[in-house]
Amino acid sequence: MKKKLAFFLTACMLAMLLAACGNPDASGSKAPDSNPSSAPSAEGNSGETVTLTLMRTGTPEVLHGIFDPIIEQFEADHPNIKIDMQDLGWGDAEKTLQTMSASKTLPDVMYHLPATIFDLASKDLILDLTPYVDDELKNDMYPAMLQAGQYNGKQYMISCGGTGLIMWYNADLFQQAGLNPDAPPKTWAEFLDACKALSAIDGISPLGLYASPAGGETSFVFESLFTTEYGGSAWDPDKNQYVYDSEENKAAAVNTLQFMQDITQYAQDSYVEYGRFDSRTLLRDGKVAIVLDAINMANQIPDQLADGTIRAAAIPCGSSGVQSTAINLGGWFIPTNSQHPDEAWTFLRYMMETENQLAHAAYGSVPMLKSESAHYTEGYMLDVIASLDNSYPEGICVDTNALWAVNGEQLQLLMMGSQSAEETWQNISAEHGEIYK
Repeated sequence: MKKKLAFFLTACMLAMLLAACGNPDASGSKAPDSNPSSAPSAEGNSGETVTLTLMRTGTPEVLHGIFDPIIEQFEADHPNIKIDMQDLGWGDAEKTLQTMSASKTLPDVMYHLPATIFDLASKDLILDLTPYVDDELKNDMYPAMLQAGQYNGKQYMISCGGTGLIMWYNADLFQQAGLNPDAPPKTWAEFLDACKALSAIDGISPLGLYASPAGGETSFVFESLFTTEYGGSAWDPDKNQYVYDSEENKAAAVNTLQFMQDITQYAQDSYVEYGRFDSRTLLRDGKVAIVLDAINMANQIPDQLADGTIRAAAIPCGSSGVQSTAINLGGWFIPTNSQHPDEAWTFLRYMMETENQLAHAAYGSVPMLKSESAHYTEGYMLDVIASLDNSYPEGICVDTNALWAVNGEQLQLLMMGSQSAEETWQNISAEHGEIYK
């Protein structure tokens, strides 16, 4: 049974990526006065039927295939609560969110990304879920996943989808280069040695690299690699700042930047013009041997994953000796304009039950729950899951987009060879300092 489920999930994983939609009136909603360790009950509060709006940003036809069965079962189990699922594409998401927040018509339960959620929370538009989160959920979620939804000491988001940085590699090309595909590189030195060996193969590049400054993609690579050099999170949630910006952690940051520059010698032509999505086809088509990418790479290479041609492993580590990663996440939140916060939490909590989260993760996500991970018994997901034990929530605050924009521009200059690792750190640290002010 477990093998069937694992196969089903692997197949379902070939869908895509993220989303959510909305409900009504302004009304001061407050968290329950009950014991914070136990979730409130929405049953029996009144004889009336409550309708909640749900919005999950993404591809509607795929999302309805996931959530319609979950909603149907929830409504059967909770006859006084009905769910109205509404569609919202990513292209319209940010503008729609701002319009709905201004008019206080955000949906009762919605999915989005931390920077926007925390920005809304700073304006008192998002409910603090701290009193709602029960011990069972706390203990089941990976620490990084739970922490990613916290801002200024409060739990505003429940993470339900996301990824760390993963090393994907072509086992056949490893063998051609005299490398052991069952022992992928674990350190930066081993990674560079593997790239050197792979460079002897005609017609391929050892590494599929992307250096486009858009979307925070290279910033995520830098942050993830930095955790392996530093031996801890790249983000300080108490100061709401990146730890690599400080003089104290300059050496770890410069070492990481130097590694990013060193690997460019093994990249494909015109890598500075590539985004992460562009580099995925290179691995799929056998034009490169290694790519550092997210879980959604699996969507591009289902057959090669199934036959073992392409495999996954934790990214190589720096001097800390620990193969870790930052985790990029999105999640559920409840706006303060919801007139039914208790019922909204009841539904949100239902979606975080193991079987429902498994179904949701098929959209393209690493597990959020330890109980979720236990359902994967074979294949590349075991390697992906192993990396979650050493993971840290990605740096997120209301200024995230501005911080990532700085990183993207500076990292591109670094990888083009236009400036040194030292100069890149100085520029990032200085420009981030202006944003923090």
